Amino acid sequence: MKESKKDGATATHDQSQRPAVDRRRASLPQPDFTFYKKAEAYPGPKYLFVGHSYNVDLDNQTGEVVDHRSGAIKALFVKGEKWLPVTEALGNEGFTNILSRYEHDLLTRLPESSLVGEAIDKDGKEIKHSFTIWREERRGRRS
Repeated sequence: MKESKKDGATATHDQSQRPAVDRRRASLPQPDFTFYKKAEAYPGPKYLFVGHSYNVDLDNQTGEVVDHRSGAIKALFVKGEKWLPVTEALGNEGFTNILSRYEHDLLTRLPESSLVGEAIDKDGKEIKHSFTIWREERRGRRS
């Protein structure tokens, strides 16, 4: 007579049946996108939040440089869009002119399916001199 073992093997087996992305997400703290959802600036669960193009030095500055950067970012979203493909954003000369070398390098390395969107802080306020980067999640295995 065989006895079934209840040593956690079943839980591990059940967990291994879930997609790798779900297993990875379950083990990580998940960001709260409530403010993005309220502002209709959340592209959906198909996209991963990469981060903000956030420059702390600009927080306490005012003047032409900050205004120019804020205006160039705002110009991307004039048609009421909340995000657009990274290739389209990089095709906007005003936007590419305000990017730091690091930002430009990062955006050009992202897959074409990535998005640039409005940046919103944890209090639900727009970060005018920043933008958000979203990368489409790849659920399939790499070949």
